[in-house]
Parts: sequence; C-alpha cells; structure tokens
Amino acid sequence: MKIKINFHTKLFIVLGAVVCLSTMSLLFILQETTKKRIQENIKARFESTRVALRHLQKLRAKFAIDAINNLTVSNAHFRSILSTSSVSGDDMGFGEAGKEGVLLKEAYLRLYSILPFLSMYTETDIFIVTNAEGKLLFSKASPERFGDDLTSLRLFEELAENGMATDVWYAHMQEKNYFLIPTEERDAVYQVIAKPIIFRDEIHGVVICGNRIDKDTLSRIKSISGVDLALYSVEGVHVSTLPAAQMQALTTFIKSLDYENDRDIHETILENEKFLSMPIPILAKARVEEGGFIVLKSLTEELKFVSKLRITLLSVGGIILLVAIGFSFFLSRGITRPVKKLALAAKEIGKGRLETKVDIRTGDELEHLGDAFNGMVTGLKERDFIKSTFERYVSPNVAAEIIKNPDMLRLGGERKCLTIFFTDIGDFTHLCELHQPEDVVRDLNTYFRGMTTAILEYDGTINKFQGDSILAFWGAPIPQENHALLACKAALRCKGFLNYLEKMWVAFGYPPRTYRFGLNTGEVVVGNIGSSSRFEYTIIGDDVNLASRLEGANKHYGTQIIISERTHLHIKDTLITRELDIIRVVGKKKPVKIFELVAEKGKIDGEKTTLLEYFEAGLYAYRDRQWEEASSLFMQVLRLEPEDKPAKLYIQRCKENKQMEPAPGWDWVCQLDAK
Repeated sequence: MKIKINFHTKLFIVLGAVVCLSTMSLLFILQETTKKRIQENIKARFESTRVALRHLQKLRAKFAIDAINNLTVSNAHFRSILSTSSVSGDDMGFGEAGKEGVLLKEAYLRLYSILPFLSMYTETDIFIVTNAEGKLLFSKASPERFGDDLTSLRLFEELAENGMATDVWYAHMQEKNYFLIPTEERDAVYQVIAKPIIFRDEIHGVVICGNRIDKDTLSRIKSISGVDLALYSVEGVHVSTLPAAQMQALTTFIKSLDYENDRDIHETILENEKFLSMPIPILAKARVEEGGFIVLKSLTEELKFVSKLRITLLSVGGIILLVAIGFSFFLSRGITRPVKKLALAAKEIGKGRLETKVDIRTGDELEHLGDAFNGMVTGLKERDFIKSTFERYVSPNVAAEIIKNPDMLRLGGERKCLTIFFTDIGDFTHLCELHQPEDVVRDLNTYFRGMTTAILEYDGTINKFQGDSILAFWGAPIPQENHALLACKAALRCKGFLNYLEKMWVAFGYPPRTYRFGLNTGEVVVGNIGSSSRFEYTIIGDDVNLASRLEGANKHYGTQIIISERTHLHIKDTLITRELDIIRVVGKKKPVKIFELVAEKGKIDGEKTTLLEYFEAGLYAYRDRQWEEASSLFMQVLRLEPEDKPAKLYIQRCKENKQMEPAPGWDWVCQLDAK
C-alpha cells in the first residue's frame, strides 16, 4: 500500500531538512573556511619567519665579514704574522720540510700572543686562522694545535669561486676535524663564515669564524613571528622552543619527512596536538635533509574557538527549526494555489509554448514570483533566439554581452574595423585519401575542439568551419579595442595546441604536415546577412580575402603565421614578429607588407633572438642592393636554423639580382601568383 503524505507534512519535513542541512552546511563551510584562513595565516607567518631567518643570517655574515676586514686593516701585527706564515716565499715553496714547521710554529706562537687583544676571538664561538696554503695556524676549539691541512673543507672550495664562503657545521659531522669546533656541546650547530685576508693584492691567509645557533636565537625569532622553531639535523632535534616531550615526537616526524620541496607545508601530530610545519634550510644553498630549521604552529590551538561556535550554531539551528515548523501551517495555505498555477504554466513552457503567461494576484512575494515567471518567459524567448544564432561560435563573455543587448542581432550589417583570422591544415585532401572517412571526421573533431577552445579563450567569434578551414574574427559583435592582440594571442595558443596534435597524429601513422594562419586587420561589413527566415552572422569585405591570401602565402615562405602590416601596428609592442616581405597577392593590385608572428615577448631564447636580428639586417642590406652582405647575413640565419625557408628565398633572390640587377625603380615587391 502506497503511503500518501499531504502537503503540510511534506512542508514540515522539507523545512526541517532544509534548516538542519543549512545549519550543518553553514557549520561545515564556516569551519573549513576558518581552517583555511588559519592555515593561510600560518603559511604567511612561516614565510615571514623564513625572511627573518635569512635576514639574521645575512646580518651575521655581514658583521663577520666587516670584523675580518677591520682586523685586516687595523691590526698590522696580525697582517705581519700571516705574511710570514706561508712556505711559498722566496724559495717558491721548494724549501726544506723542516722550514715549514718552523714557520707555522712561529706564526702560531706570535698569533697566540695577540689573541686576547682580538675582539673577534672573544666574541665568536669558532675562531680559526690558516695561512695562504690552508695550513692551520690557530683554532679556538683546540688552542694547542696547529699545522693541519684544512683545504679539504667545503669552505675552501667556495672561497676559490666566490671570494668568501658560508657553511653550517654540526658537531656530529666534524669527527675528522673535531679540533675545529667546541667539544663540550655535541648537539651544537654553528653558522660559519670564511674570508681570505688580502693585502697588497695577495692572499696571506684565511679567517674562519662562527657562532652557535641556540635556543635563545630561536626564542627571539619566535617572539617576533609568533611561531615555534626547532633546529634539527639527521641526528634529530638539537634545540627547540617546544616542550621536551614534543621535541622527542618531532625527532620521529623529521626522520620520516619527504624533502622534495623545502616550501611544502606538512601536518603532524605531536603529543596529541596537531601542528603545521615547514622545513627551512639554515642557508639558502643548504639541503634541508642534512639539517635546518623547522617552523611549527599549533593548528589545534588556533581551532579551539570553532568548537564553541559549533555548539552555538546547533542551538540556534534547533530554535529556527521549531519556529519554521510553526510558520509552515500558515504558509502552506497561501502557497498551494499559486504554486499550482505556476506548475501548469511551467508544463506549457516545457512543451515549447513560450506565449504562456500566469496571473497571480496575492499582493505579496508570490505575485512578484508570477511577474518574474512572466519576465522569465520573455527572456527565454530572447535567449532562445540568441542561442540558436550564437551559442556555438562565441565565447561566454561575448554571449553575455549579446544577451544584455539583443539589438546587436538585428538583420543587417554595419562597417567595422575587425581582425580576421584564417587557418587550415596543409595538404588536407591528401590526408583524406590516405584514411577512412570515419577516421578523418574523428581527427577533425579533435582538431576543431582544440582550435575552438583557443579562439574562444581570447573572446573570438568563430564564423564558420569549411572543410579543414576555420574563419574567425575579433571586434564584433561586441567592440574590442585590442582585437588585433587578442587574435594574435589566439593564433599563438592554436600553434601550441597544433604542436601537440601533430605529435599525436604522427604517432597514429599520419604523415607530417603543416598548419597555416593568416591574420589581417581592416574594415569589413559585419552582421546578420540573409533574409528574416534564414540568415547568417558573418563578415564581408576585401580585407577578408586578404586574410585568406595571407594564410596561403605561408606555403611560399615556409612559415606558419603571417600577419598584415595593419595587424602588426597594433601588436608590435607586445609580440615578437619578423618582417618577411612586401607582396602583391592574387586579385589585388596594392602591395602589402607582411610579417611572421613569432611569439610573445620574453618567450624566445637568445639563439632565436640572434636569428631574427640577422634576418632583419639581411633584409635591410637586400633592399639596399647589397647582395653579398645580404646573402652573408641570411647564411648566418641558416647556420642557426638550417631549414629557415625565408632565408633560403632571399639567398636565391640575391643570386638572381647579382646576375641581373633590378631596374632603378625597383620597389622590392614580390608577386604571388598562387593562392
């Protein structure tokens, strides 16, 4: 037996469900939005902490370098010790082995005697001095030691390249050179700076200094950024602003961390508390897997107030539900009758009877709903007209403008300056002969989909598909001040798509082929051309034919995208072009200067830039009748791009003009006899 539920009951159920669902949805959205905002805020804090750490390191490095420079300039005794400590003096390094030891010991003793007067010695945790050959003269960590060869340190490799060097020293990583760092703290981390001592344009030694990065350093940064920090290495966490128990859990987390990107934000649980964290290398050049900083922020702490908000929303939702059920008794009576009218009218609209109207006179919002319904029907009639005319060949932005102003689509045409875009597939007829019609249609649809997407992305209007050809234009039906630039960018986007499509078709067994574009800017008549019962929104004019001829001219020049001079004037400051020639196309008496559209500015390499410069210089020399120089410049183009057909054409023309000099009134125009 089928149970029937009356309208009142349905309304109660619906209202209850709506209120519950709304409350839960609001709670979920608010919680997720809040969580997202908190995460974004934390990420911003992490980035500011990264900047603060980098700034601190730069300051440390600057202070160390300034101190070393000051030591070099102000302490003549120090300079004297270093200048006599190297073995490669007058004997060019071929002296007796014993002499080296004597020199090093003498330098060590003299240096040891002046240490109490050197501020760097007392202010740094690590203070090391070597002679010019990298032999140890003094180490603060092991004052009794000297003579060791330190050139195997990474610092010396960087010194040779940059004139200064920075590194991070961990106690556990210095087993071989244990005498260079203090041994009382095995988990210490030091930022180390090395700089050569140079005077009289010669290197006389190297000073290496460093300071420990400790908990006080991290605490100061935390007080500024508001995030916790930990200093870690492969051995685990060394120091942190976190409690001891969370430090232990953090050590376990670090050992399982994936370091593919040192800007990744990670989520982890430390002692039942959820944290967001991000690893930061101590030095920009360092690898985060070797060690560095971990910045952390408690997500649990930040989200505490969301739990309180959840309880409040549930309470308010329950009250709203009770009130809504009470009001539903009164609402249902006034809603039923107008709703039935709307339902019947909607059925008529569904049958395509767009003349249907409803008459609701309740004096409230339902009457407004009836008026809105009637307005909707009127809008549907207009949109149905627009849809049948434009839905397949304009972008959503253009369609939206047309819907706002349907008068654009009245029968008739108007003269406008547009940019016309012609493109087709080279040797398409041969392609049809080689493959079954079903395969050709399938692949053509793939071609048209990709091309249409690129054209509509730049708000173009697709006029028609004809075989493998596409005619599109910019500047109508809505005005576009930058229509030439939009058309050229669309052509470049199409070119990128076709590079991908060509690889796919070749993989399918299709022979390689070319794809050609012709773009021209000029005045045409655009509008709905035809009769009131059958018409087409299209363009007519001589400049349309010129765009078609430019597309065909690519066959002669071996290019892919040719634009006219008028189009070039609009885009020359934004896009890269190459002037090709001055031509007279079939059916036209007036010559036109043509350009190859190459790329957007900043998106070609240096070699391509050089090629364009050679070609431009060659074209200038050619028009100046300097055949030898022009030919040489075009040969430089072929050296960079052996298959550049425009360069080959001009080399051939230079040969012909050398044999038969052009007449004095030569205007450089090339007559194209084929379409």
